[in-house]
Amino acid sequence: MRRRVAAWIAILLLAASLQSAAQTSSHPGFIFLPFENKSSFTGRWDVGVDVPRFLSAYIKERYRIPTISPVIVRNFQQENQLPDRSLDDVKFWSEIYRRFEIRYLVAGTVEEFDISRFMTGQPLLGGYEAFKGEVNITYIVYDLDRTVSSGAPVWIKKGEAAGEFADRSLVLTLFGKQSERTLEYRDLDKITFGTEEFNRTVIGQACFQMSEHVSLDLESTLPSIKAWAMTSADSLLLYSQSLDSISLGFRSTTITGAVVFIEGKSAFINLGSEDGVRSKLRLYVYRDVDQTRTRVGELEVVDVRGPHLSLATVISAEKEIKAKDQVVVTIIR
Repeated sequence: MRRRVAAWIAILLLAASLQSAAQTSSHPGFIFLPFENKSSFTGRWDVGVDVPRFLSAYIKERYRIPTISPVIVRNFQQENQLPDRSLDDVKFWSEIYRRFEIRYLVAGTVEEFDISRFMTGQPLLGGYEAFKGEVNITYIVYDLDRTVSSGAPVWIKKGEAAGEFADRSLVLTLFGKQSERTLEYRDLDKITFGTEEFNRTVIGQACFQMSEHVSLDLESTLPSIKAWAMTSADSLLLYSQSLDSISLGFRSTTITGAVVFIEGKSAFINLGSEDGVRSKLRLYVYRDVDQTRTRVGELEVVDVRGPHLSLATVISAEKEIKAKDQVVVTIIR
């Protein structure tokens, strides 16, 4: 009798173990919730959905990994007739985790989303105008494997990222007449968010910068992200299921330069405007140690000084950054 009871206990324990393993069987990738919108933007775009949707598409295409966009999350929520507040509910996170079997979830807030017009001169006589786009977000990355098993949110990364892009090609305006570009930007939000036409605008370029900053932060937190590229039939299936209508179609190029001079927190590098470098771009710094490339820090471009020269500031340094250290950056074109 005791042997029979012991056998049943062993079977139950094995079943529980298999069930637990099944519940935590996930694939590397990211689920993006709709973000809270705290910006002052009042146009037609739903930036609380569109900004994380852009970020989702960027990470999907940059790393070739499955991502679930906030549009798909919202559709899943509506299909199950769940209220908006369910987005912050761990029970809902467990549902989308079981549905998509993807490990990481990203929640966040759009802090700023703005398109600005600058003018010089007399408004009724003549002058010059330029435009600038800015986007700023805060975000949290949760580990759903650990969240679902513990029943409480388990985060692995809290961060913020910003993008800013200015169109410095000034346009002359005469006698208060609006230029063609003014008219174009006045109706900017009639353009579909994330399309090729949108990506060429100042706010589209700002979204690219913001997304690249998030990507670099994720690489620091999850160094294996570059090795997550689809290698199995399951990953390919998840990737195809994760697609929605947005596709950025960008081209990324990794370029290598060097630190040519450094003093304190300021460093000059031999990459500039002709290399695709722009203000606020971040670069990793490496050094060859015993024939092994080791990361020693990170720089952020402060000012582009020439075709192959930029001034940068030290963001972080695991070791002292020196002249002749390599700088590596991914340029999005």
